[in-house]
Amino acid sequence: MKHAELHEVFDSVQGEGPWIGQRQIFVRFAGCNIRCGYCDTLDSVQLQEKTHPQACNIQIKAGSKERELATNPISSQILTMFCKRLIIPGPSRPVISLTGGEPLLQASFLMEWLPTVKNEFTLYLETNGIYHSDMMMIRDLVDIVSMDFKLPSSTGLRPFWDDHTKFLDSISGKTLFIKVVVTRETKVDDILTACNIITLFDRSTLLVIQPASGPFAPESGMLMDFQQTALMILANVRIIPQAHKILNVP
Repeated sequence: MKHAELHEVFDSVQGEGPWIGQRQIFVRFAGCNIRCGYCDTLDSVQLQEKTHPQACNIQIKAGSKERELATNPISSQILTMFCKRLIIPGPSRPVISLTGGEPLLQASFLMEWLPTVKNEFTLYLETNGIYHSDMMMIRDLVDIVSMDFKLPSSTGLRPFWDDHTKFLDSISGKTLFIKVVVTRETKVDDILTACNIITLFDRSTLLVIQPASGPFAPESGMLMDFQQTALMILANVRIIPQAHKILNVP
């Protein structure tokens, strides 16, 4: 039986991308393979540093602020129980957001767990778009893929263009959108490179330009220029901010 290293499990509204505002159950996996300069979940990177979080923070019921601590690692059966008690009764189909950190670092756990919940939940994967081999392992187990393109001028890291190209190939035919986080340091050449890679697969794929917040936030004129540049190459480009920060929800 596989176990997962988790940071937290809670319900909130999706704050990013085209499903913005949708109620989801968030399973935040601990650990990430990179550390972007604008990262707003630094408390989820322990696995990168070869340490494991001792406990994860679990919301007890939907809409409640009450939490409990659960000792890591968490079994698939226990995680399912945590998710099921956050379901809101009614006709809507519950959605689990697999987020992090980077969920694909724990792909072997996902391979075991996702088939047991796939019939009851819509499964929404948020990923940095680097682990293409692991994505192939679970591609048929998730319903929606939110894939990041990590722009080097935004992250302060090396380019991941080859990884992103291979990742797009691994999810061909899936329901997906691509997100680029932009900062005041983002270069238009990185936007162009991302768009040109997307055209190798499907130029109608939605590209979301997401402005970073706080001291990293780009000027509004930059956002308009980035969108205009992208729209000369792609058919569907939207500027969408992080709504959960505006709403002041988790």
